Amino acid sequence: MSAPSNPSRDEPESTPRAGADPFAELRDTVHRLVWPEGCAWHAVQTHESLVPYLIEETAEFVDAVERGLPPEEVAGELGDVLYQVLFHAAIAERDGEGYDFAAVAAALNAKLIGRHPHVFGDRGYMSVEELNAEWERLKEDAAGQRRGSRGALDGIPVGMPALARAAKVVERLRRAGAPVPEPGAGGAAGSDERELGDALLALVIRANAEGVDPDRALRLATQRLAERHPS
Repeated sequence: MSAPSNPSRDEPESTPRAGADPFAELRDTVHRLVWPEGCAWHAVQTHESLVPYLIEETAEFVDAVERGLPPEEVAGELGDVLYQVLFHAAIAERDGEGYDFAAVAAALNAKLIGRHPHVFGDRGYMSVEELNAEWERLKEDAAGQRRGSRGALDGIPVGMPALARAAKVVERLRRAGAPVPEPGAGGAAGSDERELGDALLALVIRANAEGVDPDRALRLATQRLAERHPS
């Protein structure tokens, strides 16, 4: 989209208006920061330069949830994640990339409705177990793809953190009924989260002592597993 001819005139006042939509106010505030004649730091940011901030803010939200911080602190961290979304959308609008927040929101809304025919369509109620079994098929239906056209591992980003990607690959393969190696001693039946965490930490300590990058080792092992089950 093209920039307004007079950004300062088109931007909102800095103080909230009584009865205004808080989300619209926030969107306009971020827009003003990013647009010309706004904030110099915001003006030079790009999608690429903001990636570390998105990762950091997401990690801080996760940390707040896992530490059981008070709801207002969790809400604050969630707001920082939302800020990143609005920041990227404002950059796209400013630089004429063909989308803005409204387009992002509309596309997301359509995706959510399309992937939940059991809520918004005539599919009828589905249990969590049924949804887990049908999730990939629901995505195919929503995208107008032929049933069975999606591979079990389609859509898993290669750039995910190694441990998260490994867990996702194993989950998808199990859901698809593909063979997955049996757990070794560290995954004995009855192991709880703490025991498994200690076992993972022990492997990291071992890798460090042997001069092995555990992140790389896990990435390569996950890739070998994925390659045994091509899409």
